[in-house]
Amino acid sequence: MKRYFIGLFILSLTLVGTACTNDKPRPETNTQVVPMEVEHSKDIPSIEVSIAQTQRSIDVKHQIKGNDVYVECVIANFTFTKGKDKNVDGEGHIELYLNGEKIDEIATAAFIIKELPSGNHTVKLELVHNDSLKYNISKEFDVSIVN
Repeated sequence: MKRYFIGLFILSLTLVGTACTNDKPRPETNTQVVPMEVEHSKDIPSIEVSIAQTQRSIDVKHQIKGNDVYVECVIANFTFTKGKDKNVDGEGHIELYLNGEKIDEIATAAFIIKELPSGNHTVKLELVHNDSLKYNISKEFDVSIVN
């Protein structure tokens, strides 16, 4: 009887725990876990872990609502910062281009391009270091604003 009760309790905790989580999509990454040999020390228990990093890229989703374009970027192993600090690999921001002209520097993964005029537009996102030196990683997409 006790085993049944404990199993039911654990099952209910599992169901409650999964039901209470946010249903937000998680970014997909190409990160792989690579096993390594582990050396054990008698004094300090430890486990070594290595992560194989893949080529950094920008995955972009966008949605048009009226004259506004909602943009969401997913960049593995990257932290958004803005400023003229020294270059740190994996840190920086996005330079936003509209129809070939730089219009802003973005230091967040999600943003809105507001009040675009009617017509076809090309949006380009360029990943850059803190001092604006380019990573040579960019994403370009077209939007059509209809009023």
